[in-house]
Amino acid sequence: MPPVGIWIDGLIQSCTYMTMAFGMVLVFSILGILNWAHGQFYMLGAFVFYYAVTAAGIPFPVSLLISGVLVGGLGILVEKFIIERVNIPSAQGALYVTVATIALIFFFEGAASMIFGMQDKGLAMVLPGVLDLGSFSVSYQKIAVVIFTLVIMITMYIVLNHTKVGLAIRAAAQEPDAASLHGINVERLSLLVMGIGCALAAMAGSIMAPVFIINPFIGGIPMIMSLLAIVIGGLGSLTGAIVGGLILGFLNSVVAYHLSYFSEVVLFVLVIIILLVRPQGLFGASRK
Repeated sequence: MPPVGIWIDGLIQSCTYMTMAFGMVLVFSILGILNWAHGQFYMLGAFVFYYAVTAAGIPFPVSLLISGVLVGGLGILVEKFIIERVNIPSAQGALYVTVATIALIFFFEGAASMIFGMQDKGLAMVLPGVLDLGSFSVSYQKIAVVIFTLVIMITMYIVLNHTKVGLAIRAAAQEPDAASLHGINVERLSLLVMGIGCALAAMAGSIMAPVFIINPFIGGIPMIMSLLAIVIGGLGSLTGAIVGGLILGFLNSVVAYHLSYFSEVVLFVLVIIILLVRPQGLFGASRK
């Protein structure tokens, strides 16, 4: 049985994956696309948070919100001026969006390298100190990661289930044509959802910034892992994104403890098995 610290690290990884995956699934539900540059919004969020805390001295919670708002706004601009223009209603539309968002990966990484530099940056613990529980201890910073992730997920649940905007998002995700007939502006809603999805990625990067290093290339692994998480949970399922992120985070930590570098092989084999046995994922709707 792995030590408690391994399970705690798994929980921390799960926080990243499920927040990222939730944003990806939300965008997919409305726009019908996978944003392959999702990991780069994670990276930009980490940089915004880093400079908000270090250069401006802004408190942790406020910096988290600033990161989400600024990067979410950038996501809206990307949707308005790039994705919306290439996502034509034809078989080629999805391909054009894929190519455009892959191009954004290199653009954002290159821009971040020029603006922020390529050196690794470390953010000192925003919440120093350790909670000693006898047989094991956990840093307050890691506790904060879990708490803020819970706050983000609970907030999203309230927004999607108890606000007019959230109900409109759910309606557009289930029946976009019917939603349009009932007066819901799906195009405007698409901008909002893209902003929310990118903001979630940015906040995921922000809450992990004090735990891991920051550089222009940190978005790749969280993007791949969140994609695996939504494959496990189900591509169109928000619940599946959360459960898939939790499963993947714990598995990645526990398997890495036993098998070191072979953990990634095990995870990909698991995903392949799930695709073979249940292609729609754990919570995805079957397609007949």
